[in-house]
Amino acid sequence: MPGAQPSKDVKKGSKLFRFRKNSQLDSLESQDSKVTAVPATFTLSRKHISNLDVISSTPTLASGSRPSYRLEDIPDDLLHEIASWCTPPTLLRASLACKRLLTLFHPYLHHTIDCSYTDLCRSAIKIFPHSPSTTRYIKNLILKPNREPSGWANSSEKSINEGDVLDVLEGIASNGDLPLLSMFKWFGKERPRDSFWLSLRENCPYLRDIGTSVGQKTLASFRADLELFKFQNLQGFHLFTQVSEHWTMTDYPINQDLPATLWNMLFSSDSLEELTLDGTCFAADAWNLKPVFSGRWPSLRKLALGNVWIDDTDSISDDEMMCMFFQAHPTLEEVSSLGTMFYSSEVMGCLLSMPKLGLYRGRLQQLQHANSVLSRIQSLDLSVRLVQPLC
Repeated sequence: MPGAQPSKDVKKGSKLFRFRKNSQLDSLESQDSKVTAVPATFTLSRKHISNLDVISSTPTLASGSRPSYRLEDIPDDLLHEIASWCTPPTLLRASLACKRLLTLFHPYLHHTIDCSYTDLCRSAIKIFPHSPSTTRYIKNLILKPNREPSGWANSSEKSINEGDVLDVLEGIASNGDLPLLSMFKWFGKERPRDSFWLSLRENCPYLRDIGTSVGQKTLASFRADLELFKFQNLQGFHLFTQVSEHWTMTDYPINQDLPATLWNMLFSSDSLEELTLDGTCFAADAWNLKPVFSGRWPSLRKLALGNVWIDDTDSISDDEMMCMFFQAHPTLEEVSSLGTMFYSSEVMGCLLSMPKLGLYRGRLQQLQHANSVLSRIQSLDLSVRLVQPLC
């Protein structure tokens, strides 16, 4: 083609970077094989991220081939934007290409740490105290000590002292090495001690999503002054009884009222998006969850409830109260009815007609009279009997 310039691919280590040609990336103009301008209208989507190739070294492309751009000419802010859309495996592969990408992508590689079983938790408490350059970038931290892929770690060889895990994390937080933490979920055999939650609240200013399991030792110790109930402006809260193989507690009264401080914390969190309250791993009716229907959260997207204790002492009927709750939360996208939680056909009609509801998780029997509104639902997760808890 007359006037065509041969495109150039620049080798970085053993890799070569280029943008695939497409309608949006064509707006990047080159001069002397360099990126000189990014229009104000340039945007990225997940579809466009796939247009960034990391390919093996190849000979210089022939004249007339699609244009390529040198990696060093791509500005840092554009690479940061790309990294924010990429999955961890993609980021890891790109980071291995050259030192610059490793440096730029390092924070994104550690945004989410999910220690889903015992050995990962054991490794984490060994590495974290000596790696503040890593822990300072953690935004989401999920810990499941004493878990194995096949279930609970019962042998002394596999089990881990949950107190040791909490000691390490509390120390890291106190040193200011978890400054970006925004979500923390604990799936241990017992709820973490009070000082741990105090440390997180005082040293993790962005922490807005918290979750914890409750075991036999801590189930009956819900005091009104717990540090766990003193967080403010939460976006997510998750409280559930742990999935143990055996619960030996026999003297715990059913339908226990949760502390008023918990409800005050939730009701004052106007930005709440996710809420889980589930005691059904211990007993079908461990907690009185009826106060939840008094809450109003304009941004609520995910709701998971264990059994709600229903009584006949209120002037307003339970069905009417529940329907009013669902109608007040048109933003709901996912609803889970755990344990033997059962809604009447009237309430199910209100629930399943929610405009944004895409996932319902519950019992098959609850859908017997809901045929007319099921067309709205994209996903169903059903059980014939009990619905297993989310933890």
